[in-house]
Amino acid sequence: MTSGMRLRPILIAACAGLLTASAAKASVYAVISSTPDVVTVIDPKASELVDGPGAVRRTWTVSVKRTLVSGGPQQPGYVRMLNEYDCAQRKVRWRSFDVYSRFGAPVMHKDNDDQAWTPATDGDEGVGLRVVCDADAGRSAIAAKSVSQVVIGLMQAWDEAAPLPPLQAVEPLPKKKPPHRDKSATRR
Repeated sequence: MTSGMRLRPILIAACAGLLTASAAKASVYAVISSTPDVVTVIDPKASELVDGPGAVRRTWTVSVKRTLVSGGPQQPGYVRMLNEYDCAQRKVRWRSFDVYSRFGAPVMHKDNDDQAWTPATDGDEGVGLRVVCDADAGRSAIAAKSVSQVVIGLMQAWDEAAPLPPLQAVEPLPKKKPPHRDKSATRR
């Protein structure tokens, strides 16, 4: 009985070490929006303080989309958007965005010409602001080694597996007869 009691703390320590080691390799991405067709994540540790007055923070969000074009064929991709969050005034603005195909090929880039701030509502902007400014956990979280693994994992989850046809019995091919040789040409 005493050997079992000694073994228990060792097993607990070993399990904790394994969990810590695997968690150390992954980052946690906060989910700020999730629908059946779009999931938007943000890396809360990747925000940076912008030089200038006030508490403005800048960070990227990534929206993984089942279909890049509404009403079109299913062509998954993702949108990477650079946002600025005014933590003191509780406002947000987007600076630029890039659209990529599922294979990472650039589709579109757009810079925001309008530098106006908009109030952060309870929607995605408000959740993103709370994640960046208040260390809020967001609506849920995804752990992955990189944001690219999040993108690939979500796209793979959306891919529909093509059903395999039912097994069919296959008859063996008939044996081929050797080609007929013309014996008259070889006699001389």
